[in-house]
Amino acid sequence: MPAPFPPPPNDNYDAPWKSALALYFSDFMAFYFPDVHEAIDWNQAPEFLDTELQQLARDGALGKRLADQLVRVYTLDGQERWVLLHIEVQASRDHELAERIFVYQYRIYDHYRREVASLVVLADPERVWRPASFSYEVFGCGLLLTFRTAKLQDHADHIDALLADDNPFALLTAAHLLTQQTHHQPMLRLAAKWKLTRLLLERDWERQRIVNLFHVIDWIMRLPKELEDQFWQDTVEHQGRPTMENYIPRGARIEMQRELAQAKEKAMHDGRLEGMQLGRKEGIQQGMRQGMQQGMQQGMQQGMQQGMQQGIQQGMQQGIQQGIQQGMQQGMQQGQASLLTLQLTQRFGPLPGDVAVALAGAGPAQLQEWAKAVIDAGSLDEIFPRH
Repeated sequence: MPAPFPPPPNDNYDAPWKSALALYFSDFMAFYFPDVHEAIDWNQAPEFLDTELQQLARDGALGKRLADQLVRVYTLDGQERWVLLHIEVQASRDHELAERIFVYQYRIYDHYRREVASLVVLADPERVWRPASFSYEVFGCGLLLTFRTAKLQDHADHIDALLADDNPFALLTAAHLLTQQTHHQPMLRLAAKWKLTRLLLERDWERQRIVNLFHVIDWIMRLPKELEDQFWQDTVEHQGRPTMENYIPRGARIEMQRELAQAKEKAMHDGRLEGMQLGRKEGIQQGMRQGMQQGMQQGMQQGMQQGMQQGIQQGMQQGIQQGIQQGMQQGMQQGQASLLTLQLTQRFGPLPGDVAVALAGAGPAQLQEWAKAVIDAGSLDEIFPRH
């Protein structure tokens, strides 16, 4: 039993989409946003502001796109004015897409002070995800940003119509959709890629246009090496080596492979950088949370220790004060009892035991009453009646 083909490499749409968008911008607009295409003055060449867009997205926290472009175009409204088109091709469902479009909008407008139109091609495999606005409202104040979208999945059931369309982006849309539909199905992808290539070579287009589009389709619809070699061999046998060498010389195909390897390496490098940035951001947030928890725990422990120490000190101080007060009171009471005992003894002689006990247990008020009575009493019984 022959060994199964290894799975195809990760599908890489980024570089080919961006390259095709720049090469055939007018066709891109005509296919996905025909009304906007009709409003543009194509006699004045569009200006791609890729460097400026990268500077506006310098924080690296604006999400993952297949391709994004900022283009200056002139309108046909008779005012000789130019506007900016912010274009994105979004690869997958992203709940932060609408917010990202808003961030781009205000950064671009703040930089150029010109009208900005945001146009998004949704290239994800889902059918229901269709973001079109970003808004918020607070305290009676609000903001609403709307943007245009074109959904590739709307063409998923019309592949034959795409293959018959003369717009190059119809073929690229078909290539993208067929690549999604044949994920982990290399034999079906081989057949789809061969069909697209045959149709492309049969088009009555200039040679360079065919070469450029074949380059993009070949880049999008990657195959395992064994099937890639089979695809090339089948194409040569069907079209003839002279025809294929005329369009795609062997050296050019080697260059394609080199560019693909470079693009893959760049994508990995960019992915590492983005992962490091996201990881650093997440690490800082997690570190802050852990730091706050540890800080609260340590603070509580230190607070308890300091509180206990302060409580002990305050308790000792209060205890000493209370002890001094109680001692002074007891000392004064004992002094009063001793003085009264001396007075009674001098006047009436030795005191009976019950009188001595009464004197020892009496409080200050009682001792004062007995001391007053000593002055006028004629006998001990007048002060301490016995029954």
